[in-house]
Formats: sequence, C-alpha cells, structure tokens
Amino acid sequence: MPTDIVLDVARAADPAKYQAASKRLSELSGPSNAAEFANTFNALTASSRSHVPSDPFALKTALRNDTTLSGADRKDAAYQQFEAFVLQSFIESMMPEESESVFGKGTAGGIWKSMMAEQIGAQIAKAGGIGIAKHVLGARSASEQFVQSNPTTSTGGATRSL
Repeated sequence: MPTDIVLDVARAADPAKYQAASKRLSELSGPSNAAEFANTFNALTASSRSHVPSDPFALKTALRNDTTLSGADRKDAAYQQFEAFVLQSFIESMMPEESESVFGKGTAGGIWKSMMAEQIGAQIAKAGGIGIAKHVLGARSASEQFVQSNPTTSTGGATRSL
C-alpha cells in the first residue's frame, strides 16, 4: 500500500518538539518590517560594491570577470580556443570506441564522451597546450608586421593598397 512520506513524518513527529521548534523560529525571526528589510538590503548591496568579497569562490569569480572584462588576453583567447578545439579532436579520436560501461550507451554516451574530450582539451590548452596557439599567433604577428612594413603590394603590374 503506497504511503505519503510527508504525512508519515508529520504523524511521527513529537508535538512538544514541534511546538518548541516553532517557538524558537518565531523568536529568531523577530518582527517583520518591510522598510527595515529594504534599508538593510540596500546597505548591504551598496557596501558589497566597494569591498572585496570574503568568499574565496566569489573573489575568484570577481577577479576572473575583471580580467575578462578588461580585455587582457582577449586576442590570445581565440587562439587558445582554437587549440582547445584541435586538442578535443585529437583526444576524442584517442578515446576507446567500445566504452559503453564508462560513457553510457547510444547518443547520450556519445555526447558525454564528446563533452569529456572538450573539457580535457580546454584544460590542456589553458595550461599552455602543445604550442598550436603560440605558433598560429606567431604566424599572425609576422603577417601583420609584413603588411605594416609593406603597405602596397604589386600584382601583375597593378598596385593595390592593403
């Protein structure tokens, strides 16, 4: 016979303990004043903008966001993402084909395998990679320097400006 777990718990609860817990929660909550809550909330949000977060995860996120928003390494990020994609392809091709016990069966298993390869590739690229991003970035820099030093190129007698 099916039972309702909430009803079973309510029936098993000690009424004296329930009343004691309810009384304690009421004492802790204090009077409800919407204006006081709004003032406290506004004071907390105003002070949090000027202070460093005390939570290490919040601090890490804030620092990461500041770096991202400042534009630092934005140019290098595209090359790092490219390297991560190439590494994902390499890693996915190296993973075993018959691994249903690890990744699961069917489409879900294929997606899980692909996501795992993507994350491994991203972490390898983030840690410095195997040099693909540096090589491509170096080739692009050399190309930009060449274009800057030679503003016009000759093609079949006609000169065009880049």
